[in-house]
Amino acid sequence: MKSILEPAKRIPVFGTYDVVVCGGGPAGIGSAIAAARNGAKTLLIEQAGALGGMSTLGEVPSFCPFGKDKKPAITGIGLEVVKRLKKAKGLGITTDTVPWVVKDPEKLKVIYDEMLAESGAETLLFTFVAGTIKSGNKVRCVLIENKSGRQAVFGKIFIDATGDADVAAAAGAAFSKGDKRGIMQAASLCYRSVGTDKEKYYKFARKIDAQRKAKEWWASLVSKGRLARIKDTEYRGLGPQEVSPGMLGHNFGHVYFADGTNAKDLTRVMISGRKLAQSFTEYGRKHIPGMKNAKIAATGALPGIRETRRVKCEYELTLDDYLNARHFKDDIAVYDYTIDVHNATSKKKEAVKFDRDFDSMWLKKGQTYGICFRALLPKGLPNLLIAGRSIGSDRMMNGSVRVMPACFATGQAAGTAAALSARSNTVPGRLDIKLLRRKLESQGARLK
Repeated sequence: MKSILEPAKRIPVFGTYDVVVCGGGPAGIGSAIAAARNGAKTLLIEQAGALGGMSTLGEVPSFCPFGKDKKPAITGIGLEVVKRLKKAKGLGITTDTVPWVVKDPEKLKVIYDEMLAESGAETLLFTFVAGTIKSGNKVRCVLIENKSGRQAVFGKIFIDATGDADVAAAAGAAFSKGDKRGIMQAASLCYRSVGTDKEKYYKFARKIDAQRKAKEWWASLVSKGRLARIKDTEYRGLGPQEVSPGMLGHNFGHVYFADGTNAKDLTRVMISGRKLAQSFTEYGRKHIPGMKNAKIAATGALPGIRETRRVKCEYELTLDDYLNARHFKDDIAVYDYTIDVHNATSKKKEAVKFDRDFDSMWLKKGQTYGICFRALLPKGLPNLLIAGRSIGSDRMMNGSVRVMPACFATGQAAGTAAALSARSNTVPGRLDIKLLRRKLESQGARLK
């Protein structure tokens, strides 16, 4: 049997809200806090047991830059999170709040909890969004699954901050996925370690990086049998960051040909990622200066998926918009991070292209590009907003807007727009953009 017919049944209604936010990573956090602060009755739904997504459970050791210059491009709720983390002494060994902000994931979890509670938003953890029910072209409710069973959540405005556009896809939105071949960027599994003498280790790692021989070095260890050979993976990442004294955070390894919307692929990423981390640590304890006493403290509870669905929105940001530092009349955020599209296969030419693009495409000092509101509006679904890495963009531009500071910003814009829409009983696409921009600026967002 390839399918069965599930019997129809009545399911209870969990609640009715002005704004329902699906996904509790940085985009969802920004969305829910902004919506609640602007007076909307708000629910944030998250599948895991803590908020933060890749910034906490995913073990990514740092936020990408909030700006490449001293003046941050991303401000508002995202920068507020960092400042609160600094006050809580949760910025690892650094006090810098703009470039590559290293963070303590455990302190960050508590800060997210506190900020959501203070805003008045309701949080529901351990809950999957399992589908949608529409009335005409509007989303009427989302169906959720958790330990309490299957329930329905009604709302006026919905925000898809799942990262994979799960709500939008369930509601019938059009989307793109991967490169021209349908292959997506390599996934990674981050981890934390303890016991490394960082000065000895960094001296060793800098020598290999200076020679631009890291890829060849990893490959030679695999070919000689010193590192485990794991199908469709590669070892990478010699530069861990110190997330707290004595503890290093590793953005490590590539797992290829993984579709983040496929449960079997996600399972393979987790299993292969753990093997990569363990194999490297075991090798390092015997052969790498400074790693004699190294051990893994924690591997990510979430896989590092860089790319899945990109929703077809009223506007799709492009590489040309980035290269020309283009701004729009409906900008709801500005940013300046480079194009960060990891290779989709282990072929050397793809890896070389990634390194070249990443290093060469930084905007000039003082330049930013705009993220327009239309890129948050999925075509044909008037009461749904997209926040985070699934907003309307081409694949190259997505390499910049997908990272966490930008997710905070698009989340804050989506949440603010949703609250204003719910209050005026309209849909986001009909909002007065000048009103939305004034509201965002009054609440700390940078738009110029």
